[in-house]
Amino acid sequence: MNAKKRKGLLSFLRGSSPPEPDNYPERFYYEQIAASVGAGGWTIDFEKKKSYFDKQLRTIFNTPANYRPSLKYALHFYDEEHHEQVIEVFENLKKGIPFEAEVKMITYEGKQFWARCIGKPIFGSKNKVTGIRGIILNIDGQKERELSLENSLESIEATNDRMFKFANHISHNLKNHVNNLELTSQLVDDESLPEDQQELFGNYKEIASSLSKTVVQLNEIVLIQKKAKEKLVNVDLQDIFEECKSELQQLIEEKEGSVYSDFSEVPEVKFNKNFLNNIFCSLIKNGIKNEKPGRQPEIKAYSIEENGKVSVIIEDNGAGIEMEDSDEFIYYTYGTGEFKSRHKSIDLFIIKNQVEAMGAKLEINSKPGYGTKFIIHI
Repeated sequence: MNAKKRKGLLSFLRGSSPPEPDNYPERFYYEQIAASVGAGGWTIDFEKKKSYFDKQLRTIFNTPANYRPSLKYALHFYDEEHHEQVIEVFENLKKGIPFEAEVKMITYEGKQFWARCIGKPIFGSKNKVTGIRGIILNIDGQKERELSLENSLESIEATNDRMFKFANHISHNLKNHVNNLELTSQLVDDESLPEDQQELFGNYKEIASSLSKTVVQLNEIVLIQKKAKEKLVNVDLQDIFEECKSELQQLIEEKEGSVYSDFSEVPEVKFNKNFLNNIFCSLIKNGIKNEKPGRQPEIKAYSIEENGKVSVIIEDNGAGIEMEDSDEFIYYTYGTGEFKSRHKSIDLFIIKNQVEAMGAKLEINSKPGYGTKFIIHI
């Protein structure tokens, strides 16, 4: 497309006057452009007191061949809900103020459709507004898709809200029952029970304790989306690391582990502080507990920036994880098999949800016997 055509097309789409075609090929070119994008032009001449529709606009409005546009009946082509807006826009155009808006319009036969309307004043001598020129672009298909998407999103949000309230209700009720179970087990003097019943009651206490931990984790998962709406803050990575290191100091010493950090490249990130604290503590704790037999556990935590993208990395030299083809495998089978016997938790599932609730991504690289690397792409 040559410069003249590009300039003409741009002028046409923005509502100003395209260059006058000097031959049939040029006129044909502009007509085809208008037809292909579903756009039609209109003009109001204040001096001659006349209104004009071009060929494509007549097609859009589906007007009879002998129809003569008139400013008097212009509002008939706009849905009633937009009448006040159209009147205000028209008054502004007379003052020399251009406009662009999406409105619901009506064809000559009464069919509604969505359109993008662009209008600009025409200035005569002494900068006086002598008319208005503009285009109407039929965007009905696009607008219907947008509205459908908005309705779908609203429906999904409403469903999520109901599910959140339901999960919160279930979690709360479960917590009450589990607390009663634990309290009951504590009130019973198991030493006074017969030997066979002591073993049975011991299993009962273990089940109650395990169920209590699961309910606490379930409640934490339920609250993730709610907490994700909290204001993000700049979090010092070294401070979070030191807090977790101090909290896990006893475990680190018991396992004779080593924990290192280097956040010099990216000292802080914008994140939910509570989420990041849980992520750090859980990954460090699991890395220490999941040590490879005969090897002292070692944890490295650091941050990097590549091509403007920040990543926070925590890696261990532990037993590693058996990764399968599916990316979802690790998140839904964590706590099964050998991994279950070591941790009996769903910490990694919680971490995944916390990371994604922040709009970040969790990547896991692991090989049995060689350790695991967790990369948080922020």
